[in-house]
Amino acid sequence: MTDYIRLADAIRATLLADAWTGNSANVKTIEAHKRGCSLQDPEDLLSFGDAELPALTVIANARPKEQSQETTNEIRERVRSQVLGVSRHRDAQAGLAAHLLIVENVERILEAQKSSSADLGIDAFVQTTFTTQEQFKRGPFYYFVSTTDAVIELTRTF
Repeated sequence: MTDYIRLADAIRATLLADAWTGNSANVKTIEAHKRGCSLQDPEDLLSFGDAELPALTVIANARPKEQSQETTNEIRERVRSQVLGVSRHRDAQAGLAAHLLIVENVERILEAQKSSSADLGIDAFVQTTFTTQEQFKRGPFYYFVSTTDAVIELTRTF
């Protein structure tokens, strides 16, 4: 059985350990569980508050996993995990540039975890990453929401 909490914690720890994303001047909040990232209802207690932005949240099991038995007593699982990024800015272009810098660093960190010598620390390494994003305006602020998907391969013995 896949330990999604352990996987989310490993991704979060990797993001926190990086000099750029671990710096609260660049990213204020990094969590290992999903909040209401759509920011559609300011009364929603699960959404990020403006003081917590920019924020990243890790979702370990974003899609159904794939499994294959590679050798005797070993299962390789491919799990699609996500890192959601949320930021806001008063200026659309400056806000987009700042948000894309966050995306660039998240992708850089995940892409670096592609081998057994540089993995997520739990017999898991990243195969691929890709990001989609959206933006919207509420009041005087533009909000930017990105979803960085990472296909992660886990090796589990039984």
